[in-house]
Amino acid sequence: YMKMSGRYAIPKSISKTAIDSLHAKLSAIDAGWLSSNSPSLLDGYTLILEQIYDGIEGPQSKRRRQTPLVNAGYAARMAVMTFILEKWFDSVLSRDENIEGINVVVLGCGLDAVGLWSRNVLNDTLTKYQQRAEDQSPKLNVYEIDAWDNCVLKQHALERSGIVQVHRTTNNTDDDSTKESSFCALMEGTINKAASKEVDLSDYHLIAMDFRHICKDKNLLKKALDSTGFDPSQPTIILSELVLAYIGYESTNAILQTMATHLLRDNGRSMFLCLEPMLPTGTEQHHYSTNKKQFFSVKESYARDYANQFLGKLNRGNSSTNSDDDDVFHPLGSNRETIVARLISSGFSMSNLDAASLRKAVGEVSSTHRLIAKEPFDEHAALALNMECYAVACAFGGSSDGNLGRLLPWLDHSMQNSSSTIRIAPIEDSSQDKLVGNLYGRIYAHLYNKYPAIRKMVKSALKTDLFADSANGSSAIQNRFEGKGGKFWIALDVESSDIVGCIGVRQRKINECDDQSDTGELSSTFSAVEYEVQRLAVVDKHRGKGIGKRLLNAVYEYSLQQGSVVMNDMEMVEKKKNGLSVQLLAVTPDVLVNANNLYNAFGFMKKESFGGGLTMNVYSKTCYYYKSS
Repeated sequence: YMKMSGRYAIPKSISKTAIDSLHAKLSAIDAGWLSSNSPSLLDGYTLILEQIYDGIEGPQSKRRRQTPLVNAGYAARMAVMTFILEKWFDSVLSRDENIEGINVVVLGCGLDAVGLWSRNVLNDTLTKYQQRAEDQSPKLNVYEIDAWDNCVLKQHALERSGIVQVHRTTNNTDDDSTKESSFCALMEGTINKAASKEVDLSDYHLIAMDFRHICKDKNLLKKALDSTGFDPSQPTIILSELVLAYIGYESTNAILQTMATHLLRDNGRSMFLCLEPMLPTGTEQHHYSTNKKQFFSVKESYARDYANQFLGKLNRGNSSTNSDDDDVFHPLGSNRETIVARLISSGFSMSNLDAASLRKAVGEVSSTHRLIAKEPFDEHAALALNMECYAVACAFGGSSDGNLGRLLPWLDHSMQNSSSTIRIAPIEDSSQDKLVGNLYGRIYAHLYNKYPAIRKMVKSALKTDLFADSANGSSAIQNRFEGKGGKFWIALDVESSDIVGCIGVRQRKINECDDQSDTGELSSTFSAVEYEVQRLAVVDKHRGKGIGKRLLNAVYEYSLQQGSVVMNDMEMVEKKKNGLSVQLLAVTPDVLVNANNLYNAFGFMKKESFGGGLTMNVYSKTCYYYKSS
């Protein structure tokens, strides 16, 4: 970097983006968009942003004012991220008085203040609960990671502004060998008292790393954090804002898997929080369209145009005409369902995660008076469409113990409202086999006289895959389904030990499929692995409690995780072509109204019907599409 009139020249587009984001966030704050029930706490966030700005632009420089629509969009992002960070600290410290340390990891930190501001949040939360003496406060470790050029820029800003008391820096920052290494701990220090106005116990680590290299070394993020003494056993929050969409499909998958299996694993106090674009890519447009239509709603058209704007900015100045758009820009997903599916396929549990549009999140957060328009604003429709193009996703590393609902006020509580005494678990032993057989034999008994075909189907099931083999202590039912590449679950009432529901799934086959574009033209060939839902049943008195949906969720999660295994199987290299689609199938009698309604509500589409005396409906659902590397 060349020093020019007190400023640093910005030679890289990625650094220019960081500068633009800093200007936009300060513009939104200056316009009065951000407010809080704890104004002094958000004042600390603003102060750190201003100090970073002064360290880059100089204290006398004039700030750029953005349009009201841009101000509103950036204010929405800041409001949601700061809101959840505060809630997370509150949830951690309200439950545990023996915490020795807390980690805050910011991926793609840019020039944002949220990592540094976490010191203020910790102090504010400790004051609220008056838990400890000042010298017994948990040690806060802040890890900020970004591309080399952004880290150098932020290092200069922090050193010039005095926000961080520097303990160690990496010398020879212009050395190509250092710059081209996989990662580099560029700077370590302590967040200055001026930023938190308290005696500070926190450590600050600035790590330079090219996230795109993670696809080559899937443990790179873990290695980088380990090199600084990172302790994953401590409560950890990992933040990502508009980062994952730009580093490549495989690198994003590697980061998600590292978090799920290493950094956050089995720690119910640790959480991943991201705010990322939720837009269609060429690949997802092909594989998630249930009918290949050429006409789109206003929302869909806006999302497509907005995605093209992202690509246009990224490809500006790019002379290559053969680049794959998905390699340049690949959002976390095109809707809530695909984002949830991707997190599950990476190793997170469905019961410990959620995602929502930024618009839905802001609708709840703004009720705390955090987002208020103090400048003339009449672009509400445009703002709503824009916020539908971003997602807020949250995932815990282990059992969240209800924290998900406390942290995310927009969460759909329908699943939490189902009977809390019912546990969904894999069937384990022969005694449970007998209970399942009894349940399945009597649950459809009222239909036997009118529909002999149903009696025949049930008897066949009890003689084959649901047959209870008393000679074996383990579950014969589970063994049979696992032998077919599947699994079997029960809904167990933990108070009475009664089995009140069951479900199974088995892998059917792997097909090669031809995909069509929206115009009907052949666009690619991909593989599809099919899993069939079987033996779904819930006893009458427990229906309407969400148990059937929870049983389907277990099948859905299993299919996604197994699909990831199939995709990574070396034997699939020749078969997977352009990718792998995971599909669920279900066949159920038309007379079972509740079952048919459940499949429809879960997103299954009826493909066909067959049969004479007893009409059978065939349902299908595409769960996820794994793009081939």
